[in-house]
Amino acid sequence: MSAKPSIIGITGGISSGKSTVARMLASLGAELIDADEMCHRLIADKRINEKIIERFGSAIRDDYGKIDRSKLATIVFRDKTCLDDLCNILHPLVIEQIRSRVIETEKRGRRKAIVIDAALLEESDLSLMCDFILFVNTGKDHRVSRSKICRHWEDGELEKRERFQMSPEDKRKKADYVVDNNYTEDNTFRQVKEFWRLYIEKNSF
Repeated sequence: MSAKPSIIGITGGISSGKSTVARMLASLGAELIDADEMCHRLIADKRINEKIIERFGSAIRDDYGKIDRSKLATIVFRDKTCLDDLCNILHPLVIEQIRSRVIETEKRGRRKAIVIDAALLEESDLSLMCDFILFVNTGKDHRVSRSKICRHWEDGELEKRERFQMSPEDKRKKADYVVDNNYTEDNTFRQVKEFWRLYIEKNSF
């Protein structure tokens, strides 16, 4: 009988490269669970869509009547009550889906590990499901630069959003393993492979 897959949670500051590291782990054989992708699908679901519009108003719709995520983000990241309300709509459903995917993957029994890529891993207590917490360490300047290039954010946007999360320093303290993502992608991948060799390959049989 094969060993139960290890569950790896990815944490780090905004734009630290968590999804990149999660994909690297997937390339080594982990089952990837992407919470952000689940949120996107839920927001597009008619029933959830209506709940969100009922709470935040029709001003968050785009020209086609769908929810404009950037308009929604503008509202929720300036008021913690609004963010909490959105999380209360989405998070119980996302957590339920993540738990189902974990159980389904364990039953199939073909994976050595499951990686959970979720921005609010610590805040939502998903970390309690994990065997390992892997922190992606990336300097503030790098993260600000990436957020401007990849997300087209303006000055101050990263700091504004990060105020609503546990600080990167506190996340790092809770982690079991740190990957330094301040250099090249090859350098990061070498560290990810080393983590896999030490903690996943060694514990599987």
